[in-house]
Amino acid sequence: MGSNRITNIEIDSDKNVIQESTWGKKELAEYKVDLLKLCGFGCTYCSSNGGMHISMQLQTISDAFTEAKGKKFDRYDVGDIVITLKGVLDTLQRQLDDRRRPWGKGKTLAFCQLTDGFSPHLLRTGTTRRALEMLIDRTEFRIRVLTKSAIVGRPEWIRFFSDHADRFVVGLSIGSLNDIWARCVERLTSVPTSRVKALHALQDAGIPTYGMLCPMFPEVLDGDHIERLMEAIRPDLCEHVWAEPFNDRDNWEYVRKCYFEGSTMWNWMTDVYENGRQDLWSDYATALYQRLKSKAASDGWMKKLRYLLYEDGIVASDAAAFEGLDGVLLQSKPRLDGRSRNKAIAALQ
Repeated sequence: MGSNRITNIEIDSDKNVIQESTWGKKELAEYKVDLLKLCGFGCTYCSSNGGMHISMQLQTISDAFTEAKGKKFDRYDVGDIVITLKGVLDTLQRQLDDRRRPWGKGKTLAFCQLTDGFSPHLLRTGTTRRALEMLIDRTEFRIRVLTKSAIVGRPEWIRFFSDHADRFVVGLSIGSLNDIWARCVERLTSVPTSRVKALHALQDAGIPTYGMLCPMFPEVLDGDHIERLMEAIRPDLCEHVWAEPFNDRDNWEYVRKCYFEGSTMWNWMTDVYENGRQDLWSDYATALYQRLKSKAASDGWMKKLRYLLYEDGIVASDAAAFEGLDGVLLQSKPRLDGRSRNKAIAALQ
């Protein structure tokens, strides 16, 4: 997956590797670990490169990048660098030494939340395997693996997860079945069809899995693409299925570069994010939910659906489609009383 193209920038590790997760609202995890600052997969839509964990060390990262690459650091164009953490396993060991069992009992830990714990650098150095062994031995967390690497479906990892099947639930992020599209937008990851095969291998081995249809771009609404995508992950063998539309994270222009100028998606992204056509995004997010809900209901897995919706982008005319909020997890910042700030959505709560 192109690991020889990656430039490694090393910075100081955080004080703690295991931290509270912001994914509680998504019902994914209460805690998380991250073994990197940037994983090197170079997904153009990634939210991590715009996150506080980068912002807080931006000058250090920028200086190291300029020294290594001879050019200015662009946090939204990071497809050829990986930002690693000095002594991250030693830091994890010290943190675990300071804790006593049963830390993590009844809780889920995301591996990894902001980066990919199965990216090439971590695998090559053995960091992934060692970190997981430490978490198994020294905590009681259930570990939620999320990756775009099909390596988790290989025999050696199947055996590893099988040996600790009660401690893991594994998911592969798959937002499309189009390998050509993925090569442009998810530059150095395993292609979607390989991720699907890996997910099937995990499921066939009896390892707990979940679906992660995130993010799904408007193209999946064409024809029966979204239905085929849902069928590909075999929801009947998943504990839950999370799904999410593309949400602008100040990097939409980098995503738009992956499309031909003047194409349908180029024009859509221009209209939505440059021209402020919120109604177009709302129509897309609503149609996505309706198709997901219809398929989940007809195939009998509606209770597994977790649609992650930043509802502040939903216009009033589309709100009725979310009546009952079945399978919907609202993600926008709520009012003090816990209700949505979107009045049309709040009326449904």
